[in-house]
Parts: sequence; C-alpha cells; structure tokens
Amino acid sequence: MKTLSMKNVSLVLAGTFLFSVAMTSCSKKSTPDVTLPPIGGYASSDSVAAANLVAYWNFDGNQNEIKSGTAATSSDRVSYTTGIKGQALLCDSGYVFYNSIPALNGLTTFSVSAWVQTQNSQAPGFTSMVFQLSKPNSTFGNINLGVETGERPAGNDTLTVHGWYTDPSTGLQDNRNDPFGTPPVGVVLDTTGKWINIVMTVDNSNPVNFHMYANGVDIGAYNSRGTDVYTPMTPSSVIIGAWLNNVPSQPHTSDTWPHAFVGGIDQVRVYNKALSASDVSALYQLEKAGR
Repeated sequence: MKTLSMKNVSLVLAGTFLFSVAMTSCSKKSTPDVTLPPIGGYASSDSVAAANLVAYWNFDGNQNEIKSGTAATSSDRVSYTTGIKGQALLCDSGYVFYNSIPALNGLTTFSVSAWVQTQNSQAPGFTSMVFQLSKPNSTFGNINLGVETGERPAGNDTLTVHGWYTDPSTGLQDNRNDPFGTPPVGVVLDTTGKWINIVMTVDNSNPVNFHMYANGVDIGAYNSRGTDVYTPMTPSSVIIGAWLNNVPSQPHTSDTWPHAFVGGIDQVRVYNKALSASDVSALYQLEKAGR
C-alpha cells in the first residue's frame, strides 16, 4: 500500500482549502439581497409623504426633533423604553418642551401621527395630551392630539381618541365623536398594554375635513367643519406629553386640571398636508413592522 508523503498531504490540504473558499465565495455571490415588498407603495415609514414631513421625533435615546436638529428646551420626568420602532419616550407624568419649531408656525393644513402606550383611569377627568402646538395664555393649543384616559374605569381597554384645533374665531373645533354611543365612535378597542397609533388630519378645503384615525382606520364620523379652517395663534411652542399649564414659567391660564402624560410615546410625525386614508394606513403598517 502506498503512503502519502508529507508533501502530498500538504498539497491535498491546500487544494481542499482552496475548493472550500471558492465554494463559499460562489455561495455568497449567488445569494440574492432580500428586499421587503412595499406597503401602500412605500418601502419604509420615512418614505410616506416624505416631502411634506416637517417635524419628526423618534426618541431613540434622545429628545431631538430630527428634521431641524432642535434639542429640547426642557423636560421633566421622562426616560426611555422599548418602542414600536427602536426606543420610545417614557413619561411618568412627564413631558418634553420645545420653545419653537419654526417649520410648524406656518401650517395651514396638517397631519399629526403618534404611537402611544397608556391606560384608562389615571385620574378623574384625566385627558392625556400627546402632542400640543401651544399658544400663549391658553390651556388648549393651536393643535391638540390626545386620549381621554379618565372617562372609563381602570381595566377598561377602550380608549377615546380626541383632537382639537383652533378656528378663525380663536375657538376650538374638536373631534372625539360619540365614544359612548351604540356603536361607539371615536374610540380604539383592545388597548391594554399595546402600542396604539393615533392620527389627526385637517385640510383647508371648503368644507374643512377633520379626520381621526386609530391603528390605520378612520374612526371619525363628524368630519365636516364648514369654513372653520385651522387658524393658529403665534408664537407657538411644542409640547410632547403635556399641556402648556404643566410647563413651568410659560404663560398659561389658571386651570389646574391638566395633567402630564403617563405612558409611552413614540414616532411623532407632523406633516404640512392632510394625509390620505391610504397613507395613514401605510404609515401604521410600516411603523408596526419596524420599517
């Protein structure tokens, strides 16, 4: 029987190594890149109405407004938690305040989208403000988006979604619809421990259309506002998680009932257009998928 010399063994091992490397290389080259299918025509949430996105907060470890790079003027009782996409803001009766985001001062038509994780019965009459574009010496701001967490008892998993905007008479147009009707309108069900996407959209058409959405679905019923177009008062500051009354040293009313937010807030986006129902649905699905 022939035996292999050390020289031949070395040649065999070297050949085996080269063959293995060649096969591995071929295998890598033949593996196609994985491209996820679009949702609503968009590959990612950042692509939805991208040209109209004027402010965005992702709260991935910081409080900066992404589009302008604006840092928070002040904040209180906030930390971070796992969000619907990356990290999220966690408020313990807390908020983040921005003295000014200039891109939001000139809005006439707008949409505000946010994800929230909260629960009912935090205090009697508690209205959890998620996003407010405030106005001086007023409890209610130019834009207000929140959930009514004081209307139902603890353990009830139905949340009422509520939006308001200022009209030409400096009054308020609000839309929470009929949350105690049969069937209830303006609510989102089965919310316990879950992240919920809420959106309000207001255009400047005649009549004005004011829509509320939850988890990608239109939950409004009384959407027509006639000639009551959005008419903001300036200067405006931005608050995520509170009312102007909750921010020290800001000019506001003597109302003591407003409370700061308890729970998580994530992926806050403001657009200078009224998103279509299909865009709202796409944004919800893409963010829910972490895209």
